[in-house]
Amino acid sequence: MSKQVKLIPLSALILVFLLTSGCSAPRPAGLTDQQVASVAENTLKAIDANDYQKFTRDFSKTMNSTFSQAQFDSLRLLLQKTSGNYLSLGAPGLTDNQGYAVYRFPAKYANETVIVTITFLVGGQKIEGLWLDSLALRKTSQ
Repeated sequence: MSKQVKLIPLSALILVFLLTSGCSAPRPAGLTDQQVASVAENTLKAIDANDYQKFTRDFSKTMNSTFSQAQFDSLRLLLQKTSGNYLSLGAPGLTDNQGYAVYRFPAKYANETVIVTITFLVGGQKIEGLWLDSLALRKTSQ
């Protein structure tokens, strides 16, 4: 019986720790939400306009060195084929992941909604990661 009594406070302490550790507010990039939305929109418009220079303008050095013109061309072709032309950007959601501010936007395209995920270092001002996701994009890329 004494073991059971000791386990209850320990279990309660662990539960409180788990509940409070996930409750802190996500830390943002070094840009306002409006600036992040503007960067995201400029990036999507650059894809539509076939403008690689504008597309990579807000990329970090690492992103610039790894995202080639050929990859941009493939991305543009895939988006045009499956999603159509870019129309508008919705409000972002913000989460954190290991030192990165992760913004997810619903983006309206002519044929579907695409979830656009853009990451920045917490407090950073340059794009560190970019992902585009939708059912049609997944089907086409398989």
